[in-house]
Amino acid sequence: MQKLIITVAISGAASPEDNPYLPKTPKEQIQAAYDAWNAGASIVHLHGRNPYTGKPEHKAEYLAEVIVGIRSKCDMIINVSTGGSGRRVDGEWLYKEIPEESVKGRVSVVAALCKGPETKPDLASFNAGSPVIDIYSHTQKDFLLKFVMVQSFPDMVYIANVLKENGVKPELECYDIGMINNCLFLRDIGVLEEPLYFQFVLGVLGQIPATVDNLLHMRRCIPEGTMWSVCAVGLNEWPMVTTAIILGGHVRVGFEDNIYLKRGVVAKSNAEMVEKVVRIAKELDREIASVDEARSMLGLSKYSNRR
Repeated sequence: MQKLIITVAISGAASPEDNPYLPKTPKEQIQAAYDAWNAGASIVHLHGRNPYTGKPEHKAEYLAEVIVGIRSKCDMIINVSTGGSGRRVDGEWLYKEIPEESVKGRVSVVAALCKGPETKPDLASFNAGSPVIDIYSHTQKDFLLKFVMVQSFPDMVYIANVLKENGVKPELECYDIGMINNCLFLRDIGVLEEPLYFQFVLGVLGQIPATVDNLLHMRRCIPEGTMWSVCAVGLNEWPMVTTAIILGGHVRVGFEDNIYLKRGVVAKSNAEMVEKVVRIAKELDREIASVDEARSMLGLSKYSNRR
């Protein structure tokens, strides 16, 4: 069985008001990634954040500062988001005041980062379809977030080509079974290149529920021997992570997906979540991959070779 690759998604597009421990400024994001690396994470997944407000804003200059800072402290694999643009149920674009939130705008940020070796990401997320992203408040009896992340086949072809042209490996984010089929179709027509790397995203309202049966089925739907990882929303994270460790998959944890170490116990850092994964893996006799080992498994070049 391969050694375990741990990805940490340190903030995502989470609201600063909802989590007092969320890393918001570049300095906080750099330290969060470094602490997670020390704890055992090989990959950091990044979203752009305005350094003045701490709120999500997908701009190359914001990401560049964080990437350079992380690489000054450690050799972590950098994974940059290309997801997040969405159309609300009323037809209005979410983030319509930010042109970078369009599909082409978001992937152009990755292309801009690739202009310099010090900011070029190793991986970029690739949303393999149009997931419904909803959050329901049981206390307010209302939907707090209501949009579809629009990703048509032409969008996916465009994003894949931009990543290919810039030498960035796509991390294929699949929120449901149909998205796996999308990736396999794109592979068959030559848009995606093997070896593929899947990230199964479970437990998002409107998409596939986070159950062991569903995770097993998703694993069976990808070609034999294909690398995969799993993340899940909220407390679903821990049983899905444990199942992935047992099955030979890889894992993602962090404040983008979950804030709880266990029911009623809020994590005070992303590193605490990585430390929990390491403890679970050790109990199950699964070794943790170093950054160099993770790069080799994913077919990525060493960052030092690109300087």
